[in-house]
Amino acid sequence: MLLQNSTNPYFPAPSEIFTSARSTLTWDWVSTSLKSSLTTLLGGYFIGAILGILLGAVIGSQEFLRAVFTPITNFIRSIPAVAKVPVIMALLGIGTASRICSVSVAVLFPVLMVTLRAVATTDEQLLDNARLMGYGTYRTIFSVRLPAATGQILAGLQAAVQVALFIMVISEMLGSGIGLGAFVIHSQQTFMIEDMWTGILILGALGLFLNEAFLILERRIAPWYFKSKEIR
Repeated sequence: MLLQNSTNPYFPAPSEIFTSARSTLTWDWVSTSLKSSLTTLLGGYFIGAILGILLGAVIGSQEFLRAVFTPITNFIRSIPAVAKVPVIMALLGIGTASRICSVSVAVLFPVLMVTLRAVATTDEQLLDNARLMGYGTYRTIFSVRLPAATGQILAGLQAAVQVALFIMVISEMLGSGIGLGAFVIHSQQTFMIEDMWTGILILGALGLFLNEAFLILERRIAPWYFKSKEIR
């Protein structure tokens, strides 16, 4: 109610934002800005998540590899994901490839560390049973260690969704000229405040949708984990 009669140019009334959204959300805008953002977000997320799980599983299953790579991984992970974006853009240029790579790197290291720790702490009884059944290293990883770590890995993947969304926006704001992040910063710089708020609300809705979709998906993939933790 307070915002409905707002005269502050930076906090327009909801009716003005709604009017702006109706004029902004055209098929051309969806097929350019929104499509570009989803390509960056989903492409980068899946590449980073898959690499993180595979590398984390291999490193976590071998004590020698853990001793060598854990300090290196922790160091790289300690560098803020935002600080890595300009470096990647300097190497790959400003384009779709650099934006996807930025998201992939941001997702890779947290997923890798979660997977590494989960795999490294696999129940010894499960590992003993695998040895008795003659499982080799890789069969043990994929048949025993990863299934036992599913719940923890899913928790890490869920947290990585918001990281991916954040880095997607930053990478688009740093000169890509296309995507939701570029739309928001361009609207702000040209004083199209209603459009800026439209972009922000769309980003919020996208983040909420992805989070809820992931919650539904992970409960279907690993219902036993959530029941054991009494999570509803």
